[in-house]
Amino acid sequence: MALSARRIGTILIFGALLSGCAGGSLKTDHTIAQERVQAYLAANPSLDPAIASAIGRMQLHKDMTKEQIIAAWGKPAYIQQYSAKTEQWFFGCGWPHSCESPDEDSDFPLPDEIFNSRAIFSNGKLSEWTR
Repeated sequence: MALSARRIGTILIFGALLSGCAGGSLKTDHTIAQERVQAYLAANPSLDPAIASAIGRMQLHKDMTKEQIIAAWGKPAYIQQYSAKTEQWFFGCGWPHSCESPDEDSDFPLPDEIFNSRAIFSNGKLSEWTR
């Protein structure tokens, strides 16, 4: 049973695609977060030790800046501005955050009904958070 050149070519292309998918270039959310944290800490060696430690553990600390929150938790999925001085950030469902399924009878769920991880800023500094 001889294979045609076309069939052999198809098999070779398919094999190449599969081996490319199995390569080491795929990263988990956790790995991406660790790389983000390490890059931020390396670029900011003079951080307050308590804040640097919190960022290194991917946790938050009172009075962190927005840039520091992004380093620790990543970018928010949604930002709700309450006033010129107060806003709340809602973080997505990817690691390390989690989300809830909205109620079945809710056509338009609010962010606080879905996102569990939140950060509240007052005057540009972290004042409260939940995870």
